[in-house]
Amino acid sequence: MRSRGGRHTLTRSSGLGLALALVLAGCSDDGDETATSSAPPPPTAADRLAQAHDVLVDAGSVGLTLTGTDLPEDETSYIISAEGAGTMEPPAFDGTITAVVAGVQADIPTVALDGELWVKLPYVPAHVNTDPAELGVPDPATLFDPEDGLVGLLEQTQQPEFGERSRDGAEVVQQVIGTLPGETVTDLLYVGDAESEFDVTYGLVEESWQVRSVEITGPFYPPATSTYTVTLDAYGEPVTVTQP
Repeated sequence: MRSRGGRHTLTRSSGLGLALALVLAGCSDDGDETATSSAPPPPTAADRLAQAHDVLVDAGSVGLTLTGTDLPEDETSYIISAEGAGTMEPPAFDGTITAVVAGVQADIPTVALDGELWVKLPYVPAHVNTDPAELGVPDPATLFDPEDGLVGLLEQTQQPEFGERSRDGAEVVQQVIGTLPGETVTDLLYVGDAESEFDVTYGLVEESWQVRSVEITGPFYPPATSTYTVTLDAYGEPVTVTQP
């Protein structure tokens, strides 16, 4: 209908249409809020450790450097450092271990494969087959076991939390901190107080989520507190370990 002066007035139907549009708009806003609120939460520190676990296992081989700090000088046998590479299927290692053996420090070329250990001791011209227990050192091949080696620590870390985030060259590294049961540490490294907790800090490379470092601190040689740091690199690069 027309009003005086020729202007249009709203009919009942047009008023209902406007009201319906407003209701629909309100429903649309509610839907957006619901969609936003249902977004998945960001990954937790435990999620990142699980992701790093799978990345390490899938690599199959990795380079390893181990260093010890605050080690007690009065111990007669202990590992100072190690450098080499290993495979997970089968667990094997080829590298050099720097250790104190019977009170004497030496660099010891080492091959570990199929549960056996070959070392080249000072003044000995070739590798000899030996028992790790006789040297007071762990079998280094166990570090590469896909279930019970270093990778197993990720699953057994208690109360993991995010730590610092920093840049190391081209990599951005996210720390994850937590604790490890003493028995877990001693089962792997054959040294330490099984009744005590050990602090652990992982350095995980963002995007790839490779484990770049594992730092374990605790009573390796009680009552002293020592630290072993493992650095991992060369993920998936070909590694061949053979008996000497």
